Amino acid sequence: MALVRTLALVFALAVSALAQQQKYTVDDFVGTWNIEVMSHQIALVIEKQDDRNVTATMMMMGRDTLLKGDLVDKTLTLVGIKTEDNGTAPAGADHDHPGNRPPARPITITLQDDGTIAGEMMTTQGPLKWTGEKLKTRKKPQ
Repeated sequence: MALVRTLALVFALAVSALAQQQKYTVDDFVGTWNIEVMSHQIALVIEKQDDRNVTATMMMMGRDTLLKGDLVDKTLTLVGIKTEDNGTAPAGADHDHPGNRPPARPITITLQDDGTIAGEMMTTQGPLKWTGEKLKTRKKPQ
């Protein structure tokens, strides 16, 4: 009988632990984020494409960089996309590279338990870590 009680307690604890693990969706990342990188503020606007994919625009130093990405577990991975219209190099590009068109390097974003995001992007000097907070939508006056 004691073994049955012990097994029931272990099972209940395991179910409780699984219930506490939050399932993240693309919707958790959608919105406008204020990111701080090396004392600089960067805007990141993320838009949902489907249940796993997003598009985004990173605005820094007067340039908009278009991104696309996908969600796996609670990490969103973004890569730069080049279009004829935007004329910008992909995020993470070597700006001193001839032609400024090397392969894009991924930007990883992880949703933190407190609702903020933390990420990492590769630069020519190595990985760069950053944090960000979601901007709240203001209510329109009536």
